[in-house]
Amino acid sequence: MENKNFTQEMITGAVRTHGTPLEIASAQMLACNLGRARDILARHGWQDNIFYSYKTNPVPEVLKILHQNGAGAEVISERELNLALDLGVKPGRIVFNGIYKSPAALKTAVQKGIKSINIDAPQELDILNDLSKSAKERISVGLRVRPSVGWQGQFGHVIRDGSARAMAKRIADNRMFKLETIHFHLGSSTAKTYRRAIDEALAFIKTINGKLGTDIQALDIGGGFPGKDMRLLTIWEQGWLRLFDRTWPAPLSGPNDGFEVLEEVVGYFKQAKDEFGLGHLELWAEPGRLITGDAQVLAVKVVGLRRSGRKNYAIVDAGRVGAAGPLVGETRKVSVLGKADGHRERYDVVGPTCMPWDRLFAGASLPRLNIGDIICIHGAGAYFVPMETEFSFDRPKLVLIEG
Repeated sequence: MENKNFTQEMITGAVRTHGTPLEIASAQMLACNLGRARDILARHGWQDNIFYSYKTNPVPEVLKILHQNGAGAEVISERELNLALDLGVKPGRIVFNGIYKSPAALKTAVQKGIKSINIDAPQELDILNDLSKSAKERISVGLRVRPSVGWQGQFGHVIRDGSARAMAKRIADNRMFKLETIHFHLGSSTAKTYRRAIDEALAFIKTINGKLGTDIQALDIGGGFPGKDMRLLTIWEQGWLRLFDRTWPAPLSGPNDGFEVLEEVVGYFKQAKDEFGLGHLELWAEPGRLITGDAQVLAVKVVGLRRSGRKNYAIVDAGRVGAAGPLVGETRKVSVLGKADGHRERYDVVGPTCMPWDRLFAGASLPRLNIGDIICIHGAGAYFVPMETEFSFDRPKLVLIEG
């Protein structure tokens, strides 16, 4: 199936029927993105090892499409775990991550026998130790480790200082646990960063297999694969915006192609695991924005235009406060429905609330706007919905279209 971008007709039809602000998700694009990722892993027989990150876009209609096309579920909370089970996801297709897993959620995960409970915070192990006393079968657990690259802080157990090995030993000491998975999550990263993290994780796996007698079966790589039509603002862009209240004036390269990054990472893992003598090891991937990011558009309507000082303001019916939280540190492709060419002006595109920071874009170059124009924010399938609020206004509606 060919993956097609949103067309003007698709967006116009949805807006005409449902109004604005409106999230528009494409079932075809969701299926195609997932299919493309599965094809990359299928070269090594791992096509069923994709576990979609629920936190990226926890919309049941979207999740159903992904599960129907072969995705498992990656969840980080009791609510997400219950949602996956309610959607009919088989326990063996659910991976449980996150730095806080409630006792009730851990109990459910153990009782249902999900694929892996990846231990992060130390107190999770204490809860699981208690639950294991009455468990009828061994519990499948993983361990989140922290390589020297990627997210640091409160996440995972550090490999270099021995913390990860100490936690692995605590897990291995309980014979009711099956420690079969090592997990890391780097955040948005390049293939080079992934290669370094993979090397450190594989060295760790080889060590604990030899020293602790574990038999690790999989390396679970969390998220971080960039999506189309979106990227993080660089530190220079954020600083410039803070100092001068304008966007960075120099042209910047677009985001890396997340599918190319995934393909390079999978190929490197296959080569590296054999070099480490871990030929049996599988790769799991937990993409979020790569799968749903460009498969959704947020359509907002221009409801006011004004000039104040030296700036043109376009007021729209949903802003960063309420509808587009990720824009605080990210940027997206933006277009105006039916106005691709013509005279352009610079606008601060702002939302309808009484908050000065309710701004979608600063100094965006757009075709000359009129009241009633529809502005389309592409790449809205990554974190827009879960970060929505009802601050003064209703949340945007969401519609799933077949095209």
